[in-house]
Amino acid sequence: MKKIFAILLSCVFFLSCHKELEKFPLDAPSSATFLRTEAELRAALVGCFSPLTLRFGENPYVHVFDMFSDIAANRDVTPHAMWGTATANYVNSIWNTMYNIISRCNFLLENIDRVETTNTQFITQATGEVRFLRAYCYATLSDFYGGVPLITNTLKLSEAYVSKNTKAEVVDFVIKELNEAADMLNATNSPNTMLISKGAAWALVSRVALYNERWGDAATAASKVIALEGSEYVLHPNYGDITLRAGKTSKEIIWAIQFNYNDIFQETPVSFRSRMAGGFSNRMPVQSLVDSYECTDGLPIDESPLYDPAHPFENRDPRLGMTIALPGSTYYGYQFETHKDSLMCWNYNVTPAVRVNNLDATHTFASFAGYCWRKYADPKEEHPTRSDINPIVIRYAEVLLNYAEAKIEGNQVDESVYTAINKIRQRPGVGMPAITPGKTVPELRSIVRKERKVELAGEGSRYFDILRWKIAEQVLNGPCYGRIPRGFLSSAPAIDENGTPDYTGVANRGDMRVIQTRIFNASANYLWPIPDIEIQTNHNLEQNLGY
Repeated sequence: MKKIFAILLSCVFFLSCHKELEKFPLDAPSSATFLRTEAELRAALVGCFSPLTLRFGENPYVHVFDMFSDIAANRDVTPHAMWGTATANYVNSIWNTMYNIISRCNFLLENIDRVETTNTQFITQATGEVRFLRAYCYATLSDFYGGVPLITNTLKLSEAYVSKNTKAEVVDFVIKELNEAADMLNATNSPNTMLISKGAAWALVSRVALYNERWGDAATAASKVIALEGSEYVLHPNYGDITLRAGKTSKEIIWAIQFNYNDIFQETPVSFRSRMAGGFSNRMPVQSLVDSYECTDGLPIDESPLYDPAHPFENRDPRLGMTIALPGSTYYGYQFETHKDSLMCWNYNVTPAVRVNNLDATHTFASFAGYCWRKYADPKEEHPTRSDINPIVIRYAEVLLNYAEAKIEGNQVDESVYTAINKIRQRPGVGMPAITPGKTVPELRSIVRKERKVELAGEGSRYFDILRWKIAEQVLNGPCYGRIPRGFLSSAPAIDENGTPDYTGVANRGDMRVIQTRIFNASANYLWPIPDIEIQTNHNLEQNLGY
């Protein structure tokens, strides 16, 4: 397999090595001498982590994952177009990036014994971090492609034509690697650094095991993180700050991809912001997410007496307004209003405020949904077209939800399940009603699924949830809706047990804006295709069914 072989030997380019006449180069490291010092090992660690700054357009790859799902839209392309063919850029880029990292990790692990140092603690920590990172890459590959080649050493040319391992084999490897890596890692959580903690390894085990229905493993791993609550992991006191600059050092963050202004930055706000705020508004939350948030009495909008169709954003879960810029709110110092007759809006960035032309109502490419993201769009950022906010890969609230779901699905419901869910619902600034004891397993399953949808919205987990719950063919088929351009829904849609709105019974549903029409083939699309170039160049690789 020529392409994967080239990726798996990327250390050649990574090290700039050559061996002509058995002489070591004077201007770059040699594979025969590299990793002799702590400085070289630190550089190699940076080289292993650096491909995680992968971006699609303005967005780090983690931000893109929700755009594959039912809660968000990319104005420029449908989800199926992003992952539905073996030649799609996303399909190839994620595969190539993860194997690039794996190859670098394999080289480092094979050669770390060369490092001449008495700092054994650093060597142990570095080894744990690299094993963690390699396991993360394999977990990501298995989530998208199912079974993939499991390669743990630098390949020779004669070994390049590899076959797929089963998904179960990959998951076994990932869980084992992460548990062993945890024993090597420091306990201290340092969220705004590249350092990996024990809790990060356990948190990732809780996710991988949950995604693969290994309920006991998921609950056990999550409980180890929960045991460190209060010292290393805490729920941030302001939910709205977690994905903004104010939350970069929050100990709710367990692991995030590192960006900074001086080294490498990302441009997510440009694609998220409203037109009045100078953004493109081409990556947006959609109506089905907005309607999934409960009212403040803890009831869905189709059951709550607090829901008023004429004022649909009142009396709602506070996380709605902290996640999404809603019509009628203030956003980047402007009145945010997407009603098409609202030709003027207030500019509060000057004193006194003045009325200005409202691009969010009149611009051809204003948000097609009528909403914008607040998460990862921070008006306080220093640069108008760049961001150094770190995309969160996993945070403590997810671990609590992983624990609760694993205990529910493992039929091990006890008080700790309610405690885990209620910590999130009743966190400061949110204050949603507690879930009371006595619920059945199906009732708790519904509660935790709805909670995951709203708590983690915009953070990259929704796509994997709808795949593993086998509801993707329901929520990713048919029209994706934005708000009614000149009004609101006449009544609440029906909300099902997964928090999914059904607009069939809404009288004026025909007035909703159709952002795009989506397709999902249940016989094929629960896995992505293996990149076409890999299949063409390696006769030992089999394509996933349906591609």
